Amino acid sequence: MYPSAVKYVITSPLSLARVLWWYGEDELWTAALELAPSVVADLAPELAELRAEPELVELVWPGAPLADAHLVLGVIKHFEGRARPAVRRHRRGGPMPEVLDLGEDERWRDPALAEVYRLVQERTGAPASGPHPWQLHRLHGRYACG
Repeated sequence: MYPSAVKYVITSPLSLARVLWWYGEDELWTAALELAPSVVADLAPELAELRAEPELVELVWPGAPLADAHLVLGVIKHFEGRARPAVRRHRRGGPMPEVLDLGEDERWRDPALAEVYRLVQERTGAPASGPHPWQLHRLHGRYACG
């Protein structure tokens, strides 16, 4: 395992659904939209472990897109009981379904994302009076430390 400061990947049901749609998981992306924030918070440490172990990701999904593979594999494993490669190796193009096609600011202000963040903070003993997700530093549309 590579050393990593990231112990939890904070995401939302919407973001997981978007990434599943990008990689052709048409049978799963709608189910991801229905995930409770508590379930996504439960996935946060596993998603971080997958992110920190690209060699494991490569074994399960050779040539996987490293930016997204930890999310795709983690949520597929949640639904199917085992990780497997996604239907597509590259993100699909074309218009996204309307329910998924929200702008970055809307996604950062998603109440489900705020709840996932709050739950992870609570579970890790972090101060509850921290910033909201939309106030966190972003790097390429993702939360970044610093």
